[in-house]
Amino acid sequence: MNTDRYCGILSKFRDARVLVVGDLYLDEDLLGQLTGVSLEAPVPIFEVTARRYNPGAAGNVACNAAALGAKTYAIGVVGNDPNADILRAEFAARGVDHSGLVVDATHPTNTYGKLKAGGHDIPAQELLRTDTPLPPRISGDVEAQVVRAIEDRAAEVDAILVTDQISAVVTDAVLETIHTCREKYGFLLLGDSREGIGRFTGFDVLTPNALEAGRDTGLAQVDDAGRELAELSEATFVTRGPQGISVYSKNEDPIWEAARAPKVVDVTGAGDTVSAAVALALFAGASNRDAAVIANAAAGIAVGRAGAVTVTADEVEEALISDGKPLKVKSLSELKSIVARFQSEGKRVVWTNGCFDILHVGHISYLVRAAREGDVLVVGLNSDASVSRVKGPDRPIVPEAERALILSSLEFVDFVTVFSDESPAAILEHIEPDVYSKGGDYTIDTINQTERKIVEGYGGRISIVPGAEGKSTTNLVERIIKDNDL
Repeated sequence: MNTDRYCGILSKFRDARVLVVGDLYLDEDLLGQLTGVSLEAPVPIFEVTARRYNPGAAGNVACNAAALGAKTYAIGVVGNDPNADILRAEFAARGVDHSGLVVDATHPTNTYGKLKAGGHDIPAQELLRTDTPLPPRISGDVEAQVVRAIEDRAAEVDAILVTDQISAVVTDAVLETIHTCREKYGFLLLGDSREGIGRFTGFDVLTPNALEAGRDTGLAQVDDAGRELAELSEATFVTRGPQGISVYSKNEDPIWEAARAPKVVDVTGAGDTVSAAVALALFAGASNRDAAVIANAAAGIAVGRAGAVTVTADEVEEALISDGKPLKVKSLSELKSIVARFQSEGKRVVWTNGCFDILHVGHISYLVRAAREGDVLVVGLNSDASVSRVKGPDRPIVPEAERALILSSLEFVDFVTVFSDESPAAILEHIEPDVYSKGGDYTIDTINQTERKIVEGYGGRISIVPGAEGKSTTNLVERIIKDNDL
């Protein structure tokens, strides 16, 4: 693999200006636990502990384009309600220009909700989904405002991505406006539609998934459907889940790129990641095959995390360099921006730290439980010098580079950073994780009180998480010495 070529393509993403047009959603996750049965009716009581929001549908495409480095604008329709304000705030937090949002006071902002309940040792399970009434296709003044917003922005963008989720915003007039602007300004045009991609004639690129391609063409075989859709556009990128991406072009043999996901946690929004990555790669001069490779790498990162997430160009570069396995060991300066980005997406970041010398069942048990305290687990690893200061000159037994590699191989550990101070107080103050996890041999009153003051000062939570009692590296070493008469 020519990683230099891919790195060169990725470096041009920041030069792109992208407009995303289509159906916008506010995705809302309510996290909590079941605490009993209501006295008023035979229904469970759901105690909400956290709310997380994410722009969905065309909104998620826009957020992915912005995260990959492009200057991104979103045009769509929202209601005149608090959820529209939340959606604007989420766009702003992710660097997406939302000045093109049009208000339709006759319908609520499209909102899609999930209620998830879990416990201290129980992963969150989805209990209920909520939705707003399906809106009709826009018309009249609302449609005219969307058309004007597109016309006002089209002259200054390099690509327009059209996302048709519920066939409300992407009307014939909107499509005609986009085509007229394209003839005038010559931007790249990419489209994706859940049920009507056959309407997207004359596009440069289409990005349906295999189900959508088959449904719209009436053809059961992916290759047959892809070839037929290729007659509508210059290229059709069909996403095929764990089988990767197939690319179909007129008068050319199909291209297939295998998936690059080391693990699959949640496929939500992976197609949005692919759409954004393909558009930016082609803008940057990539061939169809190179665009498929980059999009596969981006999707592999996205499906390895819970919920709809965004992926950065740096992460894609790392995934390509490491052959599809994103590098988890980060410097403290890198960690600051990583934590901030996850928090901007409403994800809870958990920090824990330790020596983790000779990894054993106590470590594993503790880390599994710590990971369940949030969405992203960051492990601070004491350097060799700091371990020696705390444990004595004969420790650590395993050098820090090897300990970091072992920890990063655990699927429930998202990132690892090595630090030299005896206390992580400065790091906690620097990155402000949502949860600071400590082992069960501590109490809230026996942990380092400076660390406690820092975490509670910025509104974080301290969690005392038990591991496996009686398991420690020290005990292992003593047993080895005893059993071997050393």
